[in-house]
Amino acid sequence: MKKCLACYQQLESSKTEYHEKCSKRIFNSKIPPRLDYTLDEINELAKEVIQKRVAIPGVQPKLSLTFGSASSLEKRLTIVGLWDGLYVLKPPNDEYPELPQNEDVTMHMAKVAGIKTAEHSLIRFSSGELAYLSTRFDRMLKRKKMIKIHQEDMCQLTGLLTENKYNSSLEKVAAAVNQYTTNKGLELLELFKITAFSFLTGNSDMHLKNYSLVYRDEGSVELSPAYDLLATKLVVPQDREEMALTMRGKKNRLTPQDFFAFAEYCKISSKACENVFEKLEKKLGAFKKLISMSFLSDEMAQKYLELINERAQRLDLAVPKNFLELNRE
Repeated sequence: MKKCLACYQQLESSKTEYHEKCSKRIFNSKIPPRLDYTLDEINELAKEVIQKRVAIPGVQPKLSLTFGSASSLEKRLTIVGLWDGLYVLKPPNDEYPELPQNEDVTMHMAKVAGIKTAEHSLIRFSSGELAYLSTRFDRMLKRKKMIKIHQEDMCQLTGLLTENKYNSSLEKVAAAVNQYTTNKGLELLELFKITAFSFLTGNSDMHLKNYSLVYRDEGSVELSPAYDLLATKLVVPQDREEMALTMRGKKNRLTPQDFFAFAEYCKISSKACENVFEKLEKKLGAFKKLISMSFLSDEMAQKYLELINERAQRLDLAVPKNFLELNRE
C-alpha cells in the first residue's frame, strides 16, 4: 500500500498521497493541493527566479510557493516571488541524491528529539519525483492578507556578510541568543539540543544562515523553529568537517567533553546537558523506525543508520541491539 508523504504511515486509499489530518496540518485543507509542475519545468523556473533574485537565498535552489486557484475544493500550488510565499520548495538535486527524503526524515527525527521544527512534508511533481516542502515561519496569512513576521539570521545579528557564514563559532551564536532573546535559558538549551542533534545526524552545514531569531507581535524574541536539518555526511561523505561552525575552536574530532564545555558556555547545567544526551539515547530506536519508514532508498537508509551508530558511540550513547538491521515492511 502507498505511504503518506507527510507521516510515512500507510494510506487506506491509493487515490491520495496524504492522510486528511496530515493534509490539514500542512496545507490547512483536508484535500491536498496540486503541484502541476514537472521536475524539468521546476529546474527551468529555478534558473529564472535565481537570475531575478526572487529565490530564497541559499546554495540549494529553494522556491517560494503559495496557493493559486484551481477549483472550489482543490487548491493549486504556484511559484511566486520571495515575499509572497507560504511554503519553501526544494527540488531534488542530481549532484546530491535523495536530498528531499534525507531532509524530511531528519526533520521528523528532530521533532521526536524535542526540537521545535517548521512543518514539512514531501510532495510529488507531476512527473513523479519527490521534493521537500516546508512551511515558512516568517510568513502567515491573516484575513487573506500575507503578513511578514520579522526575523534575523545569525549573519545579520553578528554583522557578517553571507559569504562569511562559515567563519564563526557556535559560541558567537550562543552569545547572540543570550543577548537578544527574551527567555535566554530556554533558547540556549534549544540551541544546544540542535547542536547535539546535528552532530548525531551528520549535519556539517549548520552555518550562521541556518540559525535565526523571530520577533513576535507581543514583543518576545526567540529562536526560530529549526530548519535545513539534514545528514550532509550522506551526500558529501568526503567532508572531513563535522561542524559548520567551530565549537571550542574545533570543527572535527569532537568529543563529549567539547559538548559539555559548550553547554557550560551556554550556562546550561551538567544535569541538563546529560538530560539532552539521555533523551537522544532513548530516541535512537524511534530514529531507526523513522529511517526504516522513510522514502530513502534501502542503500541510503542503511548508510544513515551506520552514520548515527558511529556518532552515537562517539557521544557515549548506548545504541540499541540490532540497530544496524534495517527493517522494512
